[in-house]
Amino acid sequence: MPHLLRLDGHLEWGLQWSVPALLPVALLALAVLALSAFNLRTVVRRKHSVILLLLRAAAVASLGTVLLQPTWVSTRSQHAGRKVAVVVDRSQSMAQGTAGQQRFDAAMLAATDLAKRQSVQWFAMSDQLQPVADAEALRKLGPRGETTDFLHTLQALAEQQPSRNLAAVVLVSDGLDNALLHARAGRDHSLDADTADVLEKLGIPLHAIHIADAEPVRDVAIAAVRAASFGFTRTEMPVSIDLEISGLTKNSGDLTVTLRDNGQLVATKPVATAGPARRTLDLTYLPQHVGSHLLQAEVAALPGEATESNNRAWAQVQVVRDRTRVLHLAGHPSWDTRFLRTHLRADPSVDLVSFYVMVGQGSGSFVSAEDTTLIPFPTREIFEESLSSFDLVIFQDFPFGPFQVEQYLRQLQQYVTGGGAFLVLGGRQSLSAGGYYGTEIAQWLPVRLQPLAGEDLGYVDSTAHLQLTPAGRSHPVVQLDADADSNGALWAARSWHGRNTGLQATENASVLVTDDHGQPLLAVGEVGQGRSGVLASDGLWAWAFPDQGSDLERQRIRGDYHKLLDQLTAWLLRDPDLDSLRLEAPTAPIAQGQPVHVRVQVVTSNGKPAVGVSVKADLLPLTEATKDAHATAIWSTASDDQGRIELNLIPKEVGALLVVVEAMVDGQACRASVPLVVAPNQAEWQQLQPDDGILRSLTQASGGKLWRDRGPTGPVPLMVRDLPDLAEQSHDDLWSRPEVFAWIILLLGAEWTFRRRWGLA
Repeated sequence: MPHLLRLDGHLEWGLQWSVPALLPVALLALAVLALSAFNLRTVVRRKHSVILLLLRAAAVASLGTVLLQPTWVSTRSQHAGRKVAVVVDRSQSMAQGTAGQQRFDAAMLAATDLAKRQSVQWFAMSDQLQPVADAEALRKLGPRGETTDFLHTLQALAEQQPSRNLAAVVLVSDGLDNALLHARAGRDHSLDADTADVLEKLGIPLHAIHIADAEPVRDVAIAAVRAASFGFTRTEMPVSIDLEISGLTKNSGDLTVTLRDNGQLVATKPVATAGPARRTLDLTYLPQHVGSHLLQAEVAALPGEATESNNRAWAQVQVVRDRTRVLHLAGHPSWDTRFLRTHLRADPSVDLVSFYVMVGQGSGSFVSAEDTTLIPFPTREIFEESLSSFDLVIFQDFPFGPFQVEQYLRQLQQYVTGGGAFLVLGGRQSLSAGGYYGTEIAQWLPVRLQPLAGEDLGYVDSTAHLQLTPAGRSHPVVQLDADADSNGALWAARSWHGRNTGLQATENASVLVTDDHGQPLLAVGEVGQGRSGVLASDGLWAWAFPDQGSDLERQRIRGDYHKLLDQLTAWLLRDPDLDSLRLEAPTAPIAQGQPVHVRVQVVTSNGKPAVGVSVKADLLPLTEATKDAHATAIWSTASDDQGRIELNLIPKEVGALLVVVEAMVDGQACRASVPLVVAPNQAEWQQLQPDDGILRSLTQASGGKLWRDRGPTGPVPLMVRDLPDLAEQSHDDLWSRPEVFAWIILLLGAEWTFRRRWGLA
């Protein structure tokens, strides 16, 4: 490549015209000449008329020239000795190494060595380009930048190029871009069209000095967690974890990578340190409920790691319910069983797996438990292999004892506490009457069972008149009418025939319906991450087949049967449409130091906006989600006429957090939460090993060179790509000179003299 030379100056001349009225002036001149020619047509001697017309034309042309204001522009151009831009990366990744031997120190050594051989202009770069006076000023800035943005740096240099004071650029860096260019380039470091346009606009060679380390940095990093943006409940989801290992010996042992879903451990995988530096781990996990799920992958820190800030990464998944898988186990054929199966099968979104006993135990027939169903009861297959795939398990008057279910109660308990839904429907073989007292099932029911004594069978075959409890008046499960008074009157007018006895509410349960003696008939409760419910009667079927009342009344009762079952199963399955507090929080990570904007929708149990409700909100670490709120919790303003509240929370910590919102709605304490990530400013720590891939692509595309650790032994190659020379211009207004006006007067005087002599004045 040829070097730029300093050349002697020379003059270039050009005529510039100011043309504010070019067309009107031309038309006026033509009109004057045409009129003059018309007046001279009677002159006897043709020679006289031609001379006069030429003089008139010269005068008009001179006047027109003055009106057009001609200016001589003299341009003095010269090739200046352009400088080389030395751009030193001062981002935090350049601080790797011990004091005095950091990458930044090596970069400054290479840059100052380059400055000894040719004229340079100093720049520092991180997230933006920063001109500095000299090397000492750059050294004082130090490697403190939080981002490395090559593309923004090149754009800033390209914008300076109209001054034409640069002949080449030398970028001194470890090559770890973590901004837009890195995202676009990918693993093959290819440049897109926009980056190519920036290099073309720059118009000069881009060289680079790649700063590497004498030995690899000791570090283990989770580069990314990759999962689909949404998934389905009870359906396994693949999760890929990109792991980067560097600086470890082959005998460093194994690493353990963990995957957590909303703070709960869902998978672990050992990883041998021996192997490729970059690898991908494939895991699966099973979402248990709908809503926002925050996946966190983490690898334990090793002694002597360069940083621990990149040992974890997150991904957010929105989980929806594709189909509701229901396992229905019934103790015997009955009207209650028939109508419940019909209700479930009528819903196309329900995938129903149902087993029921054909011959009741104790019927007098000498048959084994295996012979009481049409097919052998698949206890092991259900409770060992398939239980986790069901969203809801229903025991309907089911005597679990004869079918060896006892040995699987631990699995059933783990299913419920882990996020499953469990519903017990009453009858002569259910609850205390079915031997549930003292079993593990009783531990997660929302009612406490009593032991049977004497002639107490745990079930009475009589009509129970229904009453809503204070909790039931505001609970979404039992809202059969939008008006609270009408809903209470409706329940008071209804009854169930047959009910289980000996039930008491537990401390954390909500009893919604009782009989006229205050005995619980319908209760629900939280069980760990799951929910359970008890409907202590086998007489609900009468609502589906009413035998009295008008046609309209019977139709209303049938509708209430389906509505109650729909609302009960929806609550057990944590359907967000039944929540009194509904939250909208950012799904993308929030930058450290930025406020978190959360929208709260408050609704009553009948789905109407709750007006004038204040909520308490806090940000908790995800691992402390069950603890009491921090002292930093804030109270919001009252909800508006649409039940909406806008919150702005300031996170005090980084990492996986939980937005927790609490309020009193319809006299009931309500709580809602949603996970989010406050991302630390760790872009510079996601990748620590120097990489020359992007620098190589940039230098090749611009016609530059790439050196390692030190620059060239001679001057940096320079090149001018059709750049106009630096120029100084001077302007001389010709139209205002005295001799121009003297010339016009001379022409007009000559014409007047000839006219007088020839008798044409």
